[in-house]
Amino acid sequence: PKRNTKLSLFVRALLMGTIVVSGQSLPERPTPPRLVNDFAGLLSSQEANTLENKLVLFNDSSSTQIAIVIVKDLEGYVIEEYAQRIGEKWGVGQKGKNNGLVIVVKTKTGSGRGEVFIKPAYGLEGAVPDLIAAQIVDDEILPAFRQEDYYKGLDKATNTIISLVRGEYTADQYAKKAK
Repeated sequence: PKRNTKLSLFVRALLMGTIVVSGQSLPERPTPPRLVNDFAGLLSSQEANTLENKLVLFNDSSSTQIAIVIVKDLEGYVIEEYAQRIGEKWGVGQKGKNNGLVIVVKTKTGSGRGEVFIKPAYGLEGAVPDLIAAQIVDDEILPAFRQEDYYKGLDKATNTIISLVRGEYTADQYAKKAK
């Protein structure tokens, strides 16, 4: 009987774990929608508004959307999946063109480390391939973040992404320039 009790508890724990995992929640897109969403208070309101204005102008001139999402917790997701799901749930990019890009910043909290990830939608993978997105994180964002200049890192990264999408230089040229 004790063995069955332990097995029963184990099975219940597994089921509860499954429920918790499937119950992961992403933030709702704010109303009205914004392209810069700082749920962690990392940026000043002036910095957030400056980035917002730049991204809105880029969206209006190109139809490509870049969304920045800053959170304290990834709700159990790995950052890549979190970025993908936010892009899908919020409808980042133009419908039918798959031309959205999501930058997710998970802030350092307690013993948890900070993370940054750039997820281009399929329609942007030619201009901003995954390897280049990772290089932008390493070369543009992280050096500024290490100096605690979060705005500068995001500003430089979005400038680079905008230049790549506009064709001012190619992903290959960026890769060579950054080395």
